[in-house]
Amino acid sequence: YGSPVVINGDGASTVLARRTFAKSGPDSYDEDWLQTLLFSNSAVLPIDQIDHAYERLTPVCRELSTPAGPLDILYATPEGRLVIVEVKLWRNPEARRKVIGQTLDYANELSRWSYEDLQREVSKVTKRSGNSLFEIVKERFADIDEARFVDDVTRSLRLGNFMLLIVGDGIREGAASIAGFLDRGGNLHFRLGLIEVGVYEMPGGGRLVQPRV
Repeated sequence: YGSPVVINGDGASTVLARRTFAKSGPDSYDEDWLQTLLFSNSAVLPIDQIDHAYERLTPVCRELSTPAGPLDILYATPEGRLVIVEVKLWRNPEARRKVIGQTLDYANELSRWSYEDLQREVSKVTKRSGNSLFEIVKERFADIDEARFVDDVTRSLRLGNFMLLIVGDGIREGAASIAGFLDRGGNLHFRLGLIEVGVYEMPGGGRLVQPRV
């Protein structure tokens, strides 16, 4: 991908400068910033380029506790499909391999859960009572049926039917090197996507966010 170019009304062009993700400094862009962006703007994730069945996303919670550690973001669809997102600023190839293995561990743990297990942990992190997972999704998709939703999520958990997304600032070459980690997924029916997010400074102070599968 080249740098985006803005063409003004008078025909003048401006090449946008890409921001560098960093953990410190004024107006820094770090993993928490990227998590917040993805949770509040799920449209940034180009789900349609990976699997249309997961397109209707609802952000459920961040930092969901699992035996493998807290996963960064959990989304759900009204069809009871679950999306696990792990955000990582890529520093070296070893970090890339490690985070993919970690995400598969999250999926393995969730596949052992019942709906009640998932519901309990969602309630803890969101501090909501009742069937909070269903209620969160219903706020966005009001026509869903509770019994069917619970059954669909239960089936997704049992089959390990998840979408796993690794989102970072520099996913480039070497994707084939992750093949050895896929065995850790066992018999899960997961989809695995790697998404690079570029952030560019717009003229006048805005920002352009460019996701790349």
